[in-house]
Amino acid sequence: MCRIAWLFLCLLMGLKFSVSYAEDRRVLFRIDGEETSVEEFEHYYTQVYAVSRVSVERFLPHFLYYKLKVADAKRQSWDTITDFRLQCSALQNEILKSEERGMSQKQDTLLNWVRFRQISFLLPQHASSEQERVARQRIDSVYTALKNGIPFEKLAQSYVKAPLPSPYLDGEWIPERCLIKEFTGQLNTLKKGNYSAPFFSPLGIHIVYLLDRRQGVYPSETTGNAALQKVADSGFTERKDSLLNKTRMELCQVSDGLLAAYWDKRHGGTKSGNISDKELQSYFESHKNDYAWDLPHFKGGVIHCLNKKVASKLKKRLKKCPLNKWNEEISAFSQENPEWKVVVETGLFQIGTNPYVDKLAFKCGHFTPRTDLPYAFVLGKRLKKGPEDFQDVRNEVQRDYRLWTERTQMEELKRGFRIEINQDILKTVNCSGKK
Repeated sequence: MCRIAWLFLCLLMGLKFSVSYAEDRRVLFRIDGEETSVEEFEHYYTQVYAVSRVSVERFLPHFLYYKLKVADAKRQSWDTITDFRLQCSALQNEILKSEERGMSQKQDTLLNWVRFRQISFLLPQHASSEQERVARQRIDSVYTALKNGIPFEKLAQSYVKAPLPSPYLDGEWIPERCLIKEFTGQLNTLKKGNYSAPFFSPLGIHIVYLLDRRQGVYPSETTGNAALQKVADSGFTERKDSLLNKTRMELCQVSDGLLAAYWDKRHGGTKSGNISDKELQSYFESHKNDYAWDLPHFKGGVIHCLNKKVASKLKKRLKKCPLNKWNEEISAFSQENPEWKVVVETGLFQIGTNPYVDKLAFKCGHFTPRTDLPYAFVLGKRLKKGPEDFQDVRNEVQRDYRLWTERTQMEELKRGFRIEINQDILKTVNCSGKK
């Protein structure tokens, strides 16, 4: 998640305004009695439609899944965590600047800012002594590894899939006043490039690594309700009503977005970057028939060179070399023999997409040799029925695995809530994505 997106998500967590801000609105669905209006759905749908042109019917399950994550986060009271509330309180003016433009602002305050990384292990609010012992044992192992010279970055990557109890985004500038006192106390004792000893907080047990610190200004805090009141107190009734409506909608989106993002983090996330090769390979093996091909493919490469003599030398070097190392090997070959130019194309070629592959691998069609590199040959294998492993169709497997994970998580969430969907109201949604 980019820095600006994260800031926007963090701004209004913990606000206690009601989503039900218009008594006469139409209700699209309820989750355990909490209503989601058609107006809110359209607010999200308009943004998505502008990019993807997805239909209302296809967007609804994704939106429902999103709102179920929000409901589950609220049920576990993540929206009441102290450091969430502090951080959002300090950052609220970022999203309210446009709404408050032209209104009087309090004088900017000089703040201490820090950038840090962390390795954290979650502990429930009322952790048992056994849970604390296990967490302490794990963090002590990390601390020992750090003292033995293993870089903090490398260790942090080992625990990237562990559910982090802290909302602080690693490596981003954060005002010290937004941190709970346990974090501030540790960071204030560190010099840049140093890490702390393990310490407990209300969230769990942690080690922090100080990247940098500085002083800078940040607008004085304004609560979300106070900001809304400023808009409400402004003149021009028509503009005021429109601005209030827009502001409330954006505040709801920001608050819910943070909760959903935190839910994803606590549940391992579903982005392709968080999926291991082992998980993808396992999913591929279980769904191999889904990736069968209608047309044969060739896995390997096309090499263009000067003559048969150069080709013979290249074949010897590449024959036992993995495909993903070909470019390195050919680069080394070119440095050793600068007078022999070589060009290579590697990948997965469907029949009919490359004239050299069609002629040399599938024995059909024809090609016109390059004038500068007239000799061409192929190395690799023909795959008639489908890919050998998930790497051959990695993007497709990542996409399908992510969707499968989302469906599985959504079904689990559905079992924990009472859901009522008004299908008749759904038909009234503006399908053009325009209002």
